[in-house]
Amino acid sequence: MPNNRRLTKKTIKGKDSVHPGSRKAGQLNRVHLRASKLQNHAKLRKDASSYKLQRPLFFHHAISSPSPLTLSSLKALIEVYIARNDTRIEELTAERRPGRPKEKELLELEDLRKREAKEFETGFELPDLTHAPTTRLLHTFHAQSINLDAPRLDLLRHIRVIRDSEDVVVSRKGRTEGMGLGTGTGGSGEDWTEGAEGAELGEEKGEMVVETA
Repeated sequence: MPNNRRLTKKTIKGKDSVHPGSRKAGQLNRVHLRASKLQNHAKLRKDASSYKLQRPLFFHHAISSPSPLTLSSLKALIEVYIARNDTRIEELTAERRPGRPKEKELLELEDLRKREAKEFETGFELPDLTHAPTTRLLHTFHAQSINLDAPRLDLLRHIRVIRDSEDVVVSRKGRTEGMGLGTGTGGSGEDWTEGAEGAELGEEKGEMVVETA
């Protein structure tokens, strides 16, 4: 009859004095492999979750009032986001010796910038900061020091914005409409078209600037 009992370090007696070629040593190896695999899976889930949140966190921290942005202002803010690693790219380029290959970090940052710029040409997805209920909810999170996590992210309406188009596609409706946050799009939020504030945002939020996953 098969033994389906699950082995853990605690269930293996005498684990501290084990002969390398014994059956018990094999059991311990399997336990270590299982623990290592679980840790790796947990890390991958954590990294994936962190990567998913980096973009919305940037835009969350970019607003300072509950007022929605105009589309032109949002587009300017997207440009700030895409350019957030430019200073680091310039530093790595300047440090590179003639004839030497590019460092991994530089290659990743350049590739990331190209991918995001291309995405902006066809439809850059982000929380809809032109949508009053969305900006009001994000501002409420700010005011109450509530972290933006995956479940709260699902509450927000998301859109795809195209650089050279006035058309906006709602990619995720979110659940703000039934939360008593009002209605409407476009408004009198921050004006990012001048770009002065945006140049500093990436430096202030250094922990979320580099995004290479």
